[in-house]
Amino acid sequence: MNNVLLVSKLNSSVNVLKTLLEENSYTIKSVVGDSKSALSIIDDRLHDIVLINSPIDDSDGTDLAIKICRETVCGVMMLVQSELTSEIGSKVTDYGVVVVPKPVNKMLFRQSLGVVRAAQKRYAGLTIENERLRSTIEESKTISRAKLLLMQNLSLSEERAHKYIEKQAMDMRISKIEVARRILRTYITHKL
Repeated sequence: MNNVLLVSKLNSSVNVLKTLLEENSYTIKSVVGDSKSALSIIDDRLHDIVLINSPIDDSDGTDLAIKICRETVCGVMMLVQSELTSEIGSKVTDYGVVVVPKPVNKMLFRQSLGVVRAAQKRYAGLTIENERLRSTIEESKTISRAKLLLMQNLSLSEERAHKYIEKQAMDMRISKIEVARRILRTYITHKL
């Protein structure tokens, strides 16, 4: 999917940008004219890229670009007047925003879209992997807490507590994490 949220003053440039995006197999899902509207509808499950045609109705778009980069996995590209490219670029490039000078060169536009999309895909993948690892760590902590409660309350060794959890999971056909959660509920509830 190559879905775009276009943030641009609602004028003739919107049609030009729509054409440029469609020529490069991108679909505009939404068009808004200001930061507030963009932030109210941004959804990184619906939008892959946010294209900001600076200036927008309420600013030059730099704060919006930075906020989107910090809070979503969307790729961000800004179109800015050529004389402002360095100034705006120095504010947003460290956040991953690609800045393209206006008037737009079609080849540069296409290449920049490709870079933004590739970076967005990579970042989205890393975010998913990070969440998977965070979940694995939390499950490991929960299982360790359950083993500790078994060791304290049933005088089991760590190895026996571990085997107990594995056997319960196998016998009841549930995951080890679910067994651990049940153990925590049992022993924590009884202490209260």
